[in-house]
Amino acid sequence: MDKTFLKDAYIVSVYDYKEFEKSFIGEFLSGVVIDDETFRFRPFEQIVTSKIISKTAVEDKLEITTHNGSYYVIDVDHKLIDISFVELVVMRAGAYSADRVLEMREQLKSQHKSH
Repeated sequence: MDKTFLKDAYIVSVYDYKEFEKSFIGEFLSGVVIDDETFRFRPFEQIVTSKIISKTAVEDKLEITTHNGSYYVIDVDHKLIDISFVELVVMRAGAYSADRVLEMREQLKSQHKSH
């Protein structure tokens, strides 16, 4: 079973907002590839996975299985964030880190205030 190892990992909870209702879409994994036994990614590539199906703690690591049947390994002390579905799309399209998406959200908020 080949695995992809990530650093700077985030488990991202994605929500959709429709007519003031917040619905949970799922959890996704974001991070930077440090080692990839599957040969799908380049080292230091910023990725966002398909939906997380399961998480298993193994010593000081967390092994994560995604919807596409891929296996990822991250540190137990990863970060958790909530984003909207639109932000997930932006993150994927731009290969942005979760940090960058949050920065962009703050910039948008401050722009709205100044108008």
